[in-house]
Amino acid sequence: MRPHRPTATAAGRCLVVAALLLPLAAEAQQRPARPAARPPVATQPLPAPAPAPVPPPPLERHVGLDELGLEAGLAFGTAGREVAFPMPRDIPGLAARASLGFDLVAPFGGRQAVEVWANGRVLASRAFAEGETRLTIDLPIPAEDLAREGVSLRLGLRLVDQAGGALATLRADSHLALLLPDGMAPSVATLFRLLPRQTQVLTRPGPLPVAEAAAALRIGLALTGSGREVRIGSGAPPSLDRGPAGQRLWTTGAVVVGLGPSGAAVLDLDGMPALALGGPQPERAAGLLDGPWRDAAAAATIGVRDARAPDATAASLPFSALRGATLPQEGASPGWALEFALRDLPGGGLPSALDLTFMLTPDTAGRSVVTAVLNDTMLGSTALAAEGAARVSLPIPPALLRLDNRLVVTLQRPAPGGLAQLLPDSLLRLSPAPAPRDFLGLPGRFAGGVEVILEAPDGGPVAEALNPILWLLRGLVPAAAPLTVSLREGTAPPRPTGPFIAVTADPPAGSQPVLRFDAGRLTLSDRALSEREGRPLLDLEGAQRMIAAQLVTAEGDRPGLWLRLPTLMPALPAAAPRLERGDVALLDGQGVALAWSSAAPTPAVRVAYAEAPAAPAMPAVVQAERSAILVWRPYVLAVLWVLGFALVVYAFLRPRREAEA
Repeated sequence: MRPHRPTATAAGRCLVVAALLLPLAAEAQQRPARPAARPPVATQPLPAPAPAPVPPPPLERHVGLDELGLEAGLAFGTAGREVAFPMPRDIPGLAARASLGFDLVAPFGGRQAVEVWANGRVLASRAFAEGETRLTIDLPIPAEDLAREGVSLRLGLRLVDQAGGALATLRADSHLALLLPDGMAPSVATLFRLLPRQTQVLTRPGPLPVAEAAAALRIGLALTGSGREVRIGSGAPPSLDRGPAGQRLWTTGAVVVGLGPSGAAVLDLDGMPALALGGPQPERAAGLLDGPWRDAAAAATIGVRDARAPDATAASLPFSALRGATLPQEGASPGWALEFALRDLPGGGLPSALDLTFMLTPDTAGRSVVTAVLNDTMLGSTALAAEGAARVSLPIPPALLRLDNRLVVTLQRPAPGGLAQLLPDSLLRLSPAPAPRDFLGLPGRFAGGVEVILEAPDGGPVAEALNPILWLLRGLVPAAAPLTVSLREGTAPPRPTGPFIAVTADPPAGSQPVLRFDAGRLTLSDRALSEREGRPLLDLEGAQRMIAAQLVTAEGDRPGLWLRLPTLMPALPAAAPRLERGDVALLDGQGVALAWSSAAPTPAVRVAYAEAPAAPAMPAVVQAERSAILVWRPYVLAVLWVLGFALVVYAFLRPRREAEA
């Protein structure tokens, strides 16, 4: 057998394999030997990472319906209504959440739902459960709605009703929760608008300097003028409340007088923002927050050099400055309602005339007639041109004015036409205020400034003694009017230097008050019946337990108000007393108890107590029994009527039968 000889192809394959293996063999010869195994190394566990700091929950400021003047809620139907909540605009990171409760009255069956709108789009739509008449909607407000320009957030409410005739009511416990970020730094004006409805004005304990007493009264007037309930005291500042879920609730505001830099500043009291009035003239800083400078305080600190005297030369006031709307309206009887208070009029002037300006679309049916009504009394009625601009001037009798006035302008058109508008440049003409003969003339005299004269047996008034004075000043001192406090010196009678309010035991020098407090008894009689003694009209004991207010004129022909406080102060109501007609008044725990004019031959006594509280509701059992009796009442009356008729017939027939017998 012949030996096997490799072919050329097999020899080539062997050469290729050898060429591939030679580099691997060379690398294996150059590779160092593997080191021996090392002993195991003990390792320590890494510490757990520190948790990130949790930011504190936001501070919640609830804006309730009572702050909007809707203490009884708001009724709406399928046409819808709007609710405007005031909003701060210079707080980065602000959030808000609405908690809305609804009640339903539906005479017919069917499904009803509530839609909540904002800026032309629906935020939420919820239906009432079957057979339920209560609904609660809790929804966050989108950030884009909070970032819009404006001073309020307007939420629209609309009822969706399939059967018709239903009516919904936004309950009074509804609110908008403003979620204020931690560490916010609002401006003075923003903090003033954010202060809760309940606010405390805090001062130092003991007798106060006159500047700090004036500042406490001045900031109290500014806060009450914006709808707050204010209490002046010297205790500890309020603290934040806690909600059911642990949230921080800002329910009571604080204004500190006599602390901080000169002027008005924002302080942080343990996480709660507070307003501070400090420096040698804190009363001027308080005046910045009432009147035309309120919205100009857009900084964290405002100096008193920014305060200026109010413009006392204004002779008119445009309707755009009044409370109300002058928007265009359609229909046959468009109307506009506006309100103004004598306290808010510039320069202390009194309204003397109206200049009404209208713009009408063409009306082919004839002329329109405009009617103006002030405080439920018609001022006049005039025909207007069929189209274009028209102007009407009407005088205002002084006897129609009140502290708070309501003007209603109505346009009667021959037929429902196009648009008609009471233009906002219509004017309320003002005239200088004459010498006051009634309490109603005091706001005009106080517009240029008022001096408050107080008793000071210990060198100055205490904070708690300023509350009854603040209660009396709220309806009389105009916005932005300078207010100073002075102390009575010794036993001499007070000597005011200008228009004044004297809260002293003795009347001002040179005045002749009608009421004297010698025996603590007050008697009014009809002097017209007899030259010596007339018929007693009122015999009142306990006058020393009432606040006596009298319009007097001190030496130098200075008009003012003399107040004599009782030894035991009654509990004062929340509403300020309405001192309007008359020059003598007695005030107690219900407001104005008696008011009359001493110049009249016979005192016109006016009793002005508050309305009696509503009778308590009857229990359900009593109501059910009464309802059952009312159901059977017609049948019972019918039976009684038949029995009565039978007795009458019997009475007529019985004598005849006896005569026949």
